[in-house]
Amino acid sequence: MQVKDTSQSMRIGGASIAWITLYGALCGVTSLIPVFPYVGGGGYVPLQTMFSAIAPILLGNVGGIVAATVGGVIGMFVAPAAFPLQLVDVVLTGTLPAFVVGLLMNSNKRWLWGVIWCILIGILGTLFPFFVPGSSAGFAAPANPVTYVLLVAYYWVIPLVIILSPLGRKKLPEWIRGTDRKYKYIGLAITFVAGLLTWFLPWSLPYWYVYQYEPSMGVATLIGYMWWVPLFSLAITVITVPLVEALRRSGLPKVPGAIW
Repeated sequence: MQVKDTSQSMRIGGASIAWITLYGALCGVTSLIPVFPYVGGGGYVPLQTMFSAIAPILLGNVGGIVAATVGGVIGMFVAPAAFPLQLVDVVLTGTLPAFVVGLLMNSNKRWLWGVIWCILIGILGTLFPFFVPGSSAGFAAPANPVTYVLLVAYYWVIPLVIILSPLGRKKLPEWIRGTDRKYKYIGLAITFVAGLLTWFLPWSLPYWYVYQYEPSMGVATLIGYMWWVPLFSLAITVITVPLVEALRRSGLPKVPGAIW
């Protein structure tokens, strides 16, 4: 009985500490591998972002977020070029991708939180930093505010529509947890795309503020990642489905909240 209690105590969100530690180490090591340069220069998006996004799929929401955060801390030390903002980047590159994917994969149960998140991101992305704090912090307003607002909307309106629709509130959670391989690919692809679209704005805006981006650079960044986020999400899907299927066949105890 004592052994069983000890085993249960060595878990976080249903995932064993050993799994979380190992997966966190994997995330940390992959931070050494760049997958896309920052549009404004000065660093790169690491492969760790991909494995952070996969974390809640394999380890459940809580375990996945913890593992991704551990990976971010490791990455901060082993790949400083991917973490120029240090602890801030641990959250942005490690924690945040796991958080947003966790929201979307459970949009049947947490759709209201997903809606609140999208709206908050929309407000933040629209106003900060060119309108608020704006000129008081040395930022000029975009030359074409309507174009800028529409570009920002791409990153939060699409996920919001998905979450509010029957696709997000019913179909996606069913497809990613089902056994039909075709629908699992489709469901995970949409989940990753929608989740990581909402990740992009809070991930990028601190850099705009710290490095004093001009509005034209902000517009270029919005356009540059407009195609990158969906392609990156499709690449994550290609990796995730075989992993999920292998874990399902492995006979290992399933982590509560994971989809395998």
